[in-house]
Amino acid sequence: MDLKLLDVKPADLGKLAPCGIICLGCDQQTDESFEAAKTLVKIWEGFNMQDVGVAFGMDPEGVERTLETLKKYITIKEEMGSCPGCYVGGKGPCAICAIINCAKAKGYWTCAECDEYNPDSEYPCPHVATKVSSPFDSKGVMFALVCKRYNKNNIENLKRCREIGYPAFVSECKAEIGNGWRTWQIISKEDVLCK
Repeated sequence: MDLKLLDVKPADLGKLAPCGIICLGCDQQTDESFEAAKTLVKIWEGFNMQDVGVAFGMDPEGVERTLETLKKYITIKEEMGSCPGCYVGGKGPCAICAIINCAKAKGYWTCAECDEYNPDSEYPCPHVATKVSSPFDSKGVMFALVCKRYNKNNIENLKRCREIGYPAFVSECKAEIGNGWRTWQIISKEDVLCK
C-alpha cells in the first residue's frame, strides 16, 4: 500500500510514533499512572500508611520512600504535561529523537514510508552510527533500542500500516485502546535504556 503523510488526519498525528510505537496507548499520553499516583498518595497519606502499614507487615521507611518517589513522579508529570505523541513533539525523548527528525525531514509520518526501512532486517533502519553520545543521536541505534524495548511490536505496527494504510491502522488502534490495550503491556522486562 502506498503510504503518505497527507492520508493522516491532523488530529491523528500524535497517535503513532514514526518508529511504530502506538502513542495513543502510551501511559505518557493516557496519564493513567499519573492519576493513579495522585490517588495513591492521597489515600496513603490520609490513611497514615507509614503508621498503620506496620499492621500489614509494611516497613514505614519503605512506605515513606514510595510516597517520595510517587510525589517526585507527580511533580515531573505536572511540569511536562501529557505527551501529545512523538510526531507532534513535546518535552522529553521525542524532542531529540533522530528517528522523528529523519521522518519529518523526509516528509513521512512513519518509517514505513521509507524505501530504506526493512522490517525483516536485524537493523530495520540501516543508519546505525557506531559512535554516538546518546542513542537518541542515531536513528538506527535508537530504532534497535525501540525494537528491543517494545518486543518488536513497533515493527508489526509498521508492517500493518503498509498492509492496510494509515487511516485503517489508526481506526484499529483506537478500537484496541477502547478495549483496554495499552503500550505498557508489550514492553520488555529487560533493561534497555538504563544500560
